[in-house]
Amino acid sequence: MTPERFCTEVPQRMRRLLDAMYPVAQEQDLTTSFALMVAMPLLMIPLERTATYRGEPTNAISEVDTAQPFVRALRQLKRGLFWETFLREPDLLRRWRFTEITRRIDHPSQWSDSLDRHPMRPGARNDIRAQTVENVLMTLRHALAHGNVVYLNEEGDEAPGRRVTHMAFVADGRGTDAYRVIIVEEAAFVEFLKVWADWLAGYNIDSSLRHAA
Repeated sequence: MTPERFCTEVPQRMRRLLDAMYPVAQEQDLTTSFALMVAMPLLMIPLERTATYRGEPTNAISEVDTAQPFVRALRQLKRGLFWETFLREPDLLRRWRFTEITRRIDHPSQWSDSLDRHPMRPGARNDIRAQTVENVLMTLRHALAHGNVVYLNEEGDEAPGRRVTHMAFVADGRGTDAYRVIIVEEAAFVEFLKVWADWLAGYNIDSSLRHAA
């Protein structure tokens, strides 16, 4: 069925697919690829369809004017800290990392933060607490749009044939030489996608008036 509000209803359908098909992906040992497949429409559609520059829509197909309650709510959400919104449980917080890497971005085993440590090693810098929702969402969005996603094992290496435990999302540093890198445990990323989709669902057509009131 054609959705009434594309930017929120399509992600909600992906949420239903996630619930229905994730067990199948587990049986086939394809959970990382399935999470990546679901993440693209869940993140990119709402962010792109509501994108603006100086108050004007940036995309030819936009829902900025027709989904104002959602657009306002998303703008407000983006201003908050990511961990306070999505990672309040300590167990979730420790499973996310945010850092900047200035060199050898194409060799994950050689990644080095400002403390000269690999971001998955003990004592490495982790700035996830300082990141706004907007910075995390846009880092994920840019990484997905440009194919800058890396599968990592428990040691932080991109090792063919080894089991994937973490996903890394790499985006440019917005005018700097550094790259923004999010590293998250696969299972924690899937849980985030569920929470994000549930938040979006609150702004479907049938519930938008409730939020606007």
